[in-house]
Amino acid sequence: MSPRTVLVHAGICDVGMWDGFELPGELSRHRLEDDLADTVGAEPVALVGASYGGLVCLDFAARHPDLVSALVVLDAPLPDHDWSDPGFLAYAEEEERLFEAGDLDAVTELNLAYWAPGLADRLRLMARRSVELDVPEVEVVDLTAVRMPALVVVGERDKPDFRAIAERLAQELPNAELAVIEGAGHLPSLERPEATLEVVKPFLDRNHKL
Repeated sequence: MSPRTVLVHAGICDVGMWDGFELPGELSRHRLEDDLADTVGAEPVALVGASYGGLVCLDFAARHPDLVSALVVLDAPLPDHDWSDPGFLAYAEEEERLFEAGDLDAVTELNLAYWAPGLADRLRLMARRSVELDVPEVEVVDLTAVRMPALVVVGERDKPDFRAIAERLAQELPNAELAVIEGAGHLPSLERPEATLEVVKPFLDRNHKL
């Protein structure tokens, strides 16, 4: 039986963000609106999650460590982070205003401009669908419970808060290493896929074997 890896997409995308992202073994792509436990099943898997999908993976790994053999999180947020970047705070306030106004097209364009300006045309349909999803909220994660090998990936050009979160994860997760993808922003697997694979593949080869 080949090792299985479950890919969890970013909040502004859908499972299509993993098209062409080639990893060894069997791959399953998980939709954020579904129950991750159903996708994982009864046998240990490697989890790879981008942005909010990374937080979902962290939460699952903390609650079900026996089902996660290795963990990769790319530019993940944390619910208890003290957000300090004025640009992020202004973005979050505007996003909330637009949601309350029911202007989902404007929310889509705001998200693309803030998170993936260089990928807007490629991601627009995915981003538009994502604003209609009912995604479960993660309120707290016990990082000390995430004891399996973990790779924390962050784009060199991501927002300051996300770079700080990556450094915190690398320090507080019991068995973690940090990789910075040069020239990438918030979505390194889309912006610099080859460079991202160069760090993710070897990590999984070392830590995810049946």
